[in-house]
Amino acid sequence: MATLLPFIYLLVGILIGKRQLNVKTFSSLVLTKIVIPLIIIWNISLHLEEMAWVIALTMVSMLAIFACRHWMGKDAIRSLCFCYLNIGWLGLPIAHTLLGDEAARFVLAAYIGSSIVGNSIGANYLKKEAFSVLKILSSPPVIALLIGCLLIPVGSDIEVYGYHMYLVSKFLMSFLGMMILGIWLSETSLNKSDVLAYTKSYALRIVILSTVVLVVFGISQISNSEIVYQQLPWLFLICLLPPAANIIVLETSYLGTGTSAARISVETVVSIVVIAAYGIVVHSLSL
Repeated sequence: MATLLPFIYLLVGILIGKRQLNVKTFSSLVLTKIVIPLIIIWNISLHLEEMAWVIALTMVSMLAIFACRHWMGKDAIRSLCFCYLNIGWLGLPIAHTLLGDEAARFVLAAYIGSSIVGNSIGANYLKKEAFSVLKILSSPPVIALLIGCLLIPVGSDIEVYGYHMYLVSKFLMSFLGMMILGIWLSETSLNKSDVLAYTKSYALRIVILSTVVLVVFGISQISNSEIVYQQLPWLFLICLLPPAANIIVLETSYLGTGTSAARISVETVVSIVVIAAYGIVVHSLSL
């Protein structure tokens, strides 16, 4: 039953969207400015050593994938859609419900890394103004990361006195993230040509990212390391995610266009189906 909860929250969002209740903007602000930063602070203050390598690896991987894709196509929006994935609104709720707290912690680390790089790319490649390091450093994930680092010396106190707030934040992350996606999907109209084209793009990205994961896994096996094997469930989950909805915000803000909306909508719908099937497989195998 717990595995189905994110999809129930998604349905709630779709129903809210159909009734045209104006809660998406407020819910997005609560999620991105309060809930996820609180979860980042909690995890960084208690588990930075476990998360640091994931943050760094995510940033390096995203930059490498973006550089290769941009070199091939010279289209910053399409390149961004290929490497900047919806970890915050979709990946985190699914990982927490399907794979548990430990996997969700690593996915959260990937979210921190992807947010820093995604917003940096948006600032550097999309807008006409000079690149602003200050704007990146003032983004909620980075501020939460810094606060979490400062609170490491009192991590044991945070674990005791902040535990109930953390539980509430975890629920709100799952509920609001999937609800916002549901509202957003209910407001988007799609045509057949978009569905076919972007489904192919989604499948191609899954193949490429999964191949990278398998290559890294093979290398780790040769070196007799079990680290990658233990992380495979959430690594493959990342491979199945659609582009981040924040790309639409970046494109609208910097370019005044919305060409990424159709692509993100199609890939989000398809990914929900694929992730549901993945969840059934993971649950049946008890990974």
